[in-house]
Amino acid sequence: MAYRFLYLSAGATLLVFSAISPADSAQPPSCSPSETHQAWLERVNQARSQPRQCGDESFQAVESLTWSCALEAAAKDYAKNMAENDFFSHTSPSGKDVGERVRDQGYDWWAVGENIAAGQDSIEAVIEGWLSSPGHCANLMSEKFSEMGMARAQAPGSVYSPYWTQIFARPK
Repeated sequence: MAYRFLYLSAGATLLVFSAISPADSAQPPSCSPSETHQAWLERVNQARSQPRQCGDESFQAVESLTWSCALEAAAKDYAKNMAENDFFSHTSPSGKDVGERVRDQGYDWWAVGENIAAGQDSIEAVIEGWLSSPGHCANLMSEKFSEMGMARAQAPGSVYSPYWTQIFARPK
């Protein structure tokens, strides 16, 4: 069976930094990832633990990320939205970008970034694909991020299922 692999180009990978966010946002409480999410986090942190070349940019090994339930919720909602509405973009059909979607979860961020993928059946295939793409790799290796949430979603009849969303951030 043939699978389609989709990745946005490095230029389209969304990475947003801002000092402006709602003043009344409170950070959601910390949580523990599920067993599956813990395995995903360990795989990402394994990749971050080694120096890496992402296109023309070199990265030293960086600190491990921690799991964020707010980022997981934003990733889950977005992966589900892409699967159910059969689109693949960093911007939702309603025009929201990752920063807005994360703020909708009550997460007050200093830095935020997102990787998306579609068509891969395993976390290994998704991570290897992202590490092979300069922009996605740079997000994965960025020292500006301290937390991550990630989700996978499928929908009957969706062209590129499963859809994956990985969101990185550093809270204010």
